[in-house]
Amino acid sequence: MFGRLAESNAMAQIMYGLALRSVYVLQLRWKSPETVSPRRHGWGIPTDPPLAIDYLSRAASNSAAVESAALSSGMKKGGAAKGELVLAIYELANSFRMGWGVEKDPVAARSYYETAANLGDTDAMNEVARCYEEGFGGKKDRFMAAKYYRLAEKNGNKMLGNSW
Repeated sequence: MFGRLAESNAMAQIMYGLALRSVYVLQLRWKSPETVSPRRHGWGIPTDPPLAIDYLSRAASNSAAVESAALSSGMKKGGAAKGELVLAIYELANSFRMGWGVEKDPVAARSYYETAANLGDTDAMNEVARCYEEGFGGKKDRFMAAKYYRLAEKNGNKMLGNSW
């Protein structure tokens, strides 16, 4: 169903992209791929990780266009596409971090996480904070890590041990 809708609908593009990606959920965040469990996406269709990246990218692009139009029309906080835009960007970051459908690219992953975080995604705030804390995708920066951990907590995503 998502495949048919994915030609023009950003949310369907995200869902179809996630289904095509069919990766594994990490049992413990940021650990090696050996510590995974087969539970993420792949909702009964054959996997195609590179095509998944294509659909996630399309979703981000289409959602950005809708958001831009909403802001241009005078809306102060954008339109309904913001959630799709942020989710697509966050999932692209995960793909670049783990090498799902693309080559691993820590710099791209950190950049996508930061973009999603700056658009309000609290999971991305924690992820980009961890990138800064550990030097993943760039130089370590404890000040920036603390900034994003605090921002995530302020927005309702408190993780034990991340309030410094």
